[in-house]
Amino acid sequence: MKQNVIIGKHVCEPWLMFANDKNDWKDNEERNTLITEERFLPRILVECGVVKSINEVKRNKPDFVKTLDGVDFIEVKWGKKRVFIQVGE
Repeated sequence: MKQNVIIGKHVCEPWLMFANDKNDWKDNEERNTLITEERFLPRILVECGVVKSINEVKRNKPDFVKTLDGVDFIEVKWGKKRVFIQVGE
């Protein structure tokens, strides 16, 4: 399961958002990060391995059925799983 997501062109270096330092980024967090252009949150959650299908999101968390358009940094919690999402330009 991927724990971090970068959407679009990142606004700052990823290690500043997801890691303690550059070494932590290279050693741990980089392999746990999904880099994508996808902005539809349910599809991102499927790609990360948090849920099995978009329909699961629609049934259980209808407020998660949205498109992430603006620059943002959000945390999505699904049960005990957490995904941190940096939305770039």
